[in-house]
Amino acid sequence: MSSQNKYHPLLTPNTSPTTLTADYTTNASHLRMQSYSLNNLIALFLFLFSVLENQFDTFHSKNLDAPDECSGYEEWTSIPWDHLVNLSAMEENMGVKMIQWDGSPIVQYMKKSHINIFEADTLTLRDSGSYDFRFLDTLDDVSPTRDKYLHSIYIPKLAQAPERLLQIGSLFGSSRLRLKQGVSKIVRRDVRTGMAFTNPHLSRVADMIYKALGAVYIGAHLRVGDGQFEQRSTDNARSIWWKLVHLVCGLDLEETLALEQQFSPFDEDLDPPLIQPDVPSPRVPHPPLPPLPRTFKPKIRCRAPLHTSPPLQGLNIPLYIATDSPNPAADLLFSIYLQTFPCIFFLSDFSSRLTTLDALINPYDQVPLKGFLMPVLDAMVLARAREVVVTDGSTFGTFVKDVLWRRHWGFEIVQRG
Repeated sequence: MSSQNKYHPLLTPNTSPTTLTADYTTNASHLRMQSYSLNNLIALFLFLFSVLENQFDTFHSKNLDAPDECSGYEEWTSIPWDHLVNLSAMEENMGVKMIQWDGSPIVQYMKKSHINIFEADTLTLRDSGSYDFRFLDTLDDVSPTRDKYLHSIYIPKLAQAPERLLQIGSLFGSSRLRLKQGVSKIVRRDVRTGMAFTNPHLSRVADMIYKALGAVYIGAHLRVGDGQFEQRSTDNARSIWWKLVHLVCGLDLEETLALEQQFSPFDEDLDPPLIQPDVPSPRVPHPPLPPLPRTFKPKIRCRAPLHTSPPLQGLNIPLYIATDSPNPAADLLFSIYLQTFPCIFFLSDFSSRLTTLDALINPYDQVPLKGFLMPVLDAMVLARAREVVVTDGSTFGTFVKDVLWRRHWGFEIVQRG
């Protein structure tokens, strides 16, 4: 933590100082909000900037040796937020002006955009990790000590700072905003609602996959590749399978348990898992969805023969799984899914429909964008499912379930924090 932040009067420590290990990394998508408040919250303007990480072999594909100063150049790129979402709608609904960097030198851009803000006008909250700051809108509220954020920043105090521009680092985390006031929650709702992906190239591909799946399918998100999700991958995979079979497809407890014992790759007798309720979602009820049909007609061939036993025929519904597993069809964690759902699909099954994305090149740095956009497309396809089950604790899954899925079906989104 820099000395500028350590003694800043706006900061209220939540816990004792934490030492970050060398492998502690911040999330790759950064949203920078430059704001002050209307009713202590509404932004004067937003500067939205997204950094997406992946790997490309740009130089090697052209048989060129990358110079040392270009090392890592192909591993990331930057795009304006309006390439992904409709900021114009947010501008109109919230009455704020969105100002986005266009890739030009920052001094030149500030002058061109008539932004007369200098270093002395800027208050920078410099963070060194994903969970340094949490923002609260009520002075007598306290961030619980069990939460992971190191410092609390009170928005009413922030609004009194003399600087005209606020620069924030990571806004990673669904619970970073701890809001109590009604007007604050309305603003957060409007911003989150506006974060649904609207990129026309991705929307066309997502619609093609949606139709290929027969327009009626269920979806799951299974994150298994990193940190706590890798450590808990077996438990998470089992919990999501149970939710799909028992809660979504309607098999009773005995039928579900018998099916698990038949298909599980692990030779052990298990009791049904404890499924924790999702408390925030029922606070925002939505109309019931139409009942699932008895037969399904995907336009892509299923992996295995359909179930013929009447109790299991509901499992013939197409299942789309969004996952970070590099090869889920060969991953032992997915074995029970492949045996249970004969019509199971992953994004890799639709490679022929992804070729239109090969032509997407970032005009700012000439980096191909397709690989960066695959997680976004995965989320968009998942959000079109009739029902979705996601990995607990994953911001990706939570965003799909709370925002993208509800926006697709025309429901009010879920807020957390």
